[in-house]
Amino acid sequence: MKPGDEQPKLEDLLSNDGPSSAQPADPAQQELAAAVQRMIVNAGQESWDPSDKASLWNNIAGQLVPQHFRYRYLFVKVAAAILVLLAIGAWWLWPRQHSALVQFAQQHRPAENTTDTRLILGQNKSVVVQGKNSSLVYAGSGVTINANNTPIPAEEYNTLIVPYGRRSRVQLEDGTVVFLNAGSRLVYPATFKQHKREVYLEGEGFFDIAPNAAAPFYVYAYGVATEVLGTTFNVSAYPDDARQSVVLVSGSVRLHLQHGLFGKQTRELQPAEMGLLEDDALEVSHVNVNAYTAWKEGRLLNLHTPLKDILKKLTRYYNIKLDLDSLQPGLETFSGDLDLDENLENVLDIICAANSLRYERQGKGFVLKEKD
Repeated sequence: MKPGDEQPKLEDLLSNDGPSSAQPADPAQQELAAAVQRMIVNAGQESWDPSDKASLWNNIAGQLVPQHFRYRYLFVKVAAAILVLLAIGAWWLWPRQHSALVQFAQQHRPAENTTDTRLILGQNKSVVVQGKNSSLVYAGSGVTINANNTPIPAEEYNTLIVPYGRRSRVQLEDGTVVFLNAGSRLVYPATFKQHKREVYLEGEGFFDIAPNAAAPFYVYAYGVATEVLGTTFNVSAYPDDARQSVVLVSGSVRLHLQHGLFGKQTRELQPAEMGLLEDDALEVSHVNVNAYTAWKEGRLLNLHTPLKDILKKLTRYYNIKLDLDSLQPGLETFSGDLDLDENLENVLDIICAANSLRYERQGKGFVLKEKD
């Protein structure tokens, strides 16, 4: 410092706002500032007793440390708030980060109901697919429906809608085969990109993925993305179900949980394992895979299965409303192998005989009740 230069005031050096002409309002802070300034001015020529120096330093440290902790506590609170906001923002923005195909599937939902299986090419062109169990095969840039000789030119994005009472089999252009259960919607490209294969599913589908290590296959469903290379598995993701599941038959898959406050979770499945998503939590357990895949063969396997769950599946399969009256304890479940190629009345006869129940028609549907 040159002679004549103005000595900086300590309160200016300690202030968060820089130099200021205002004196500290707190008398204790004024005394502290004066003491430290004397120490700076006399640096190198002190004649104080060591005990006095120690006392002065303890006074300084006692004044500074609480303020330091206050600032650090404030920083922690601000950082925590920013972390929560970023996590919430990531959760809300996650759907926007998906591929163009997933965005297309979420933005173009069919408004009208239908009793026929329909193939929607692009956004507008709709083709009725005849038959209770239909078949579609993609090859090149076209699709053959129910083994007809004339392929239909396919658009970039295709949507197959399978209503209640119908099922469908789709062979995609890479050789992957998908069986769609009643009440399902599958969105997929006519041809896959070179390094990634993606489809979007609402409802239930059984997938037999054509192996291609250079192009992983992704199934985006409600809440879960399933990543595979070559395997067979079943996905159940109906929008009106409280739980969604992925059951692995062979190979291996990696599940990506899309919801949750702190971003994605990832779990890998081994054969005969099921990933069950409920309330944004993913649980993995060993299961009998036949109970989850027999529907594609026209069967419904049950082991102490709640009747309300069975009737919900039968409603989708036969497209007839089924309700359950209040039952006594012990009558709410059913075990057995149901042949879905039988008419509905025969299936209900089997369920009722095993549970001492009866059914009666109400309107366009049936209600199961206890026997009188």
